[in-house]
Amino acid sequence: MKKVLLILLFCIFHSWNGKAQADFYSLQSLGDRYIYDSEYFDDSRELQVYRSGVDATLKSDSLLTIYVFDTQYPPTFNLFCSTFELLYPGVPCIIVGISNPNRQSELTPPYTDEESVKGYDDPGKADSLLLSLEKEIIPFIKSRYNTGSRNILVGHSLGGTFVTYALLSNPGLFQCILSVSPNYMYSRKMMIDKLSEFTKEYKGASQLYMYLASGKKDKIEESFKPATEEAIKILSACPKIVLNYDSLNIEKHSHTIFEGYYRGLLGLKNYVNKE
Repeated sequence: MKKVLLILLFCIFHSWNGKAQADFYSLQSLGDRYIYDSEYFDDSRELQVYRSGVDATLKSDSLLTIYVFDTQYPPTFNLFCSTFELLYPGVPCIIVGISNPNRQSELTPPYTDEESVKGYDDPGKADSLLLSLEKEIIPFIKSRYNTGSRNILVGHSLGGTFVTYALLSNPGLFQCILSVSPNYMYSRKMMIDKLSEFTKEYKGASQLYMYLASGKKDKIEESFKPATEEAIKILSACPKIVLNYDSLNIEKHSHTIFEGYYRGLLGLKNYVNKE
């Protein structure tokens, strides 16, 4: 199984050069494509939906749903879907790809100071994405695919920051996240303050599951490292959170997504297999 996935990764990496790089954005995502008008963005938004191991007639209110962000990059969504099927061929699942064309804006939480976010493009609009997810996307997926209440949120880089913010904002709805190379340094480490406050105050009955991964040596990964280490200490001390952390032997920020998705799905097996 692992050998097959590594071969797949090798092929993808070696296809990304010359003309292949130019064709990156023209590749087609797996599954069905939907366009919906979002009240919270006042714009048309795109979803990609892939059914893994789901028969068209399957009716189950416990059907697992995975929401993957940054799927304006089709190959990463396709890789996630293929990786899930390789690891969990017997687990029916709906995988939803959410496109984030203005990622520096909609994947970043409301900031605590303006000075530290000057390099971002209109940051701090994560609440709009969160509301769209809760009020528009999830209800649509539930109505069309008969999904249940088991949701996993998946994100890389700022996507990883967003899924962490979503879990802290609504742990009743989002009980499991897969976060690869998240930027917890954002806005003077405001996410660390939120994590600390959340772990002290969370009294929910549900156990929360979190996979966290980071790379090394890469300039971006090293800049994220101090806050990531703080997050690990905070999360590890919370008995209500099941944390699985991996330090990936990868030296490029843009590449941690591939092994991170694979290891993350393995690390969350208790939640994936949960009935």
